[in-house]
Amino acid sequence: MTDGDGERESVVFTYVAPFAGVLLVAIGIGAAVPGGYAILEGPVLNCGEPTIAVEGPDATTERFGEEGPNLRQFQFEDLSPAEQAAFREALTAPRNEAHVSGEFPNAAAFRNGSLVAYEGERHYVTTVSENPCFRAAPLQFPLGVFAIGLGVVMILTPPIYQRLVALDRRAR
Repeated sequence: MTDGDGERESVVFTYVAPFAGVLLVAIGIGAAVPGGYAILEGPVLNCGEPTIAVEGPDATTERFGEEGPNLRQFQFEDLSPAEQAAFREALTAPRNEAHVSGEFPNAAAFRNGSLVAYEGERHYVTTVSENPCFRAAPLQFPLGVFAIGLGVVMILTPPIYQRLVALDRRAR
């Protein structure tokens, strides 16, 4: 390919650089989005705080009968302070769910379902969500942003170069 003056245009500069730039932008987005999510997840979401659900005594009796299943049973006082706070919160919550923020020593028992005696009544308690934290490499977000920036530069370099060449020709 030649331009009006007969100079040969670089195929690499005209086609390959912008294509590589588009690929870098795509790779950068693929790295920056999960990397940014991992950074924001901890302070914004309930990352690492399991969610428990507590059924009232009537629902527990209806589900299991008077005898109850062979589940681990706890007294409310035997629960950790974080478990007690989540239990009380779940009793008053609209969906009967709450996050356990803190020490959760009975996690395995709650995961399988447990009965908790509270104020003389049995409540069925189970873990409904583990809420694990998303893991990303520490440099994933900054490298993704760098790749996006470099890709944009590579995409915009040929048109900017062509304009500079046109200005140089006019100046001659």
